[in-house]
Amino acid sequence: MSPSPTPGAADELRGAGLRVTAARVALLETVRHGDHLGIEAITLGVRDRVGHISLQAVYEALHALTAAGLIRRIEPAGGAPRFEGRVGDNHHHVVCRSCGVVA
Repeated sequence: MSPSPTPGAADELRGAGLRVTAARVALLETVRHGDHLGIEAITLGVRDRVGHISLQAVYEALHALTAAGLIRRIEPAGGAPRFEGRVGDNHHHVVCRSCGVVA
C-alpha cells in the first residue's frame, strides 16, 4: 500500500461536495498520476493503494468524480472509456490505430 493520501485530494473531494473515502482519494490520485487509464488499470492502481475494492465501487466512484468535474472521461472511437486528471481545458486526443495508445 502507498503512503497516506495527499491533503489536496481530500480537500478537492470535499470542495466538490463529495464524501471523502480512502477509495475515492486513491482513485483520484491514480487517475491523476496515470495517463489516459482504462478501468482495469485504475482498479489495479486503487487496489495497490487501499486493498480490495469491487469493480462496481470503481465504476461508481469514477461516475461521481467525473460528474463533479474532478476527472475527465474520454471515449475513443471503437475503444473502451479512458480517464484522465487533466480537466478545465478543451484539448484533443489522438488514438493510435495500431496499438490503441491515447495521447
